[in-house]
Amino acid sequence: MSSYRSAGLAALVTAACTPSIEPAWLVSKPRELALEVEVIAQGPYGERIVPGPRTPRDALPLDVVSMRPVVVDPDGRIEPDELEGIWLLCEGVGNCLVREPVAGRPECTGGELQPTEPCRIGGGGSAVWTMGDLPSELPDELPTVFDLISGPTVAFVGSAPDGPGLERCVSRLDARERLEGCLLMERVVGLGPLGELVERLAAAGIDPGIPEGAETLLARGRNHNPAVTEIRVSLAGESMQVAVGSTVRVPRDAAIVLTLEPAEEDLDRFEILLNDEPVELTDDLFGQWWFDREIDYEEAAVGGLWVRWRAGPVTGTVRAYVVLRDNRNGEGWGWLDLEIEG
Repeated sequence: MSSYRSAGLAALVTAACTPSIEPAWLVSKPRELALEVEVIAQGPYGERIVPGPRTPRDALPLDVVSMRPVVVDPDGRIEPDELEGIWLLCEGVGNCLVREPVAGRPECTGGELQPTEPCRIGGGGSAVWTMGDLPSELPDELPTVFDLISGPTVAFVGSAPDGPGLERCVSRLDARERLEGCLLMERVVGLGPLGELVERLAAAGIDPGIPEGAETLLARGRNHNPAVTEIRVSLAGESMQVAVGSTVRVPRDAAIVLTLEPAEEDLDRFEILLNDEPVELTDDLFGQWWFDREIDYEEAAVGGLWVRWRAGPVTGTVRAYVVLRDNRNGEGWGWLDLEIEG
């Protein structure tokens, strides 16, 4: 399950699922790798979005946001339209699926930036949601713009095609029972960029409650999802850049290193003035790896952009998946097939 899940949800899943002796990186059954969240239509606010391979992750009021889970099994990606699921929107960061029962949640009204209670924003394997408009005033429970942007959280509850079914997954989740075959994901939907949101609130006569020293956050542009387009494959003293989705032949018993080398566009660079001198800042990036066969695997440091493993003793094809994340909830993913010679 995804490392971005909240601590509360992770504890629930640990308690509810039968402990597995399989390594956490092994794809032997449906696994939730990532949640594709992107702005697909811009509302009336903010600088115009320039189309490109890095999709916008931050959303401003009245932007339209698309959400699709990335779920894989030993046969590859399970397309979202094959999944049974429901989507919830919750105020704040995380714990959307454990704060209150999922069953019986009302439909969202369509005007929420931060719902006062969890509500449903759709069913099926994907969802499209239009962010609410700017509030007429900041509510008492969200007295500053920082409280406003700490969420909302979107959550997905689903069942794999051969799983127990959506109704059983929801009832098991609410009863804190075993969740084998069920799919659970949560992500914070980024509101921003903060500077543009503050400008709009101030123009509407709303005090955004910005403290001194917030220049760094105000200077950040709209965050984009990183993109996994190539993976560096190093073996037998040589290395090559390989497009994701490709097949690479690997000698049996060869030591292999897979490395992500993010592009400049993934870093979302921006400048601030520090002691009257310009300083360039960037996103932090993290990696997570999975394989669909049991291999001799040397795990990289947590969040490492590389992984080392040995081809033997398995033969045939090993599929390697990787998810690239930034520290602002953006995600990109890709895969390679490694064909091990017999």
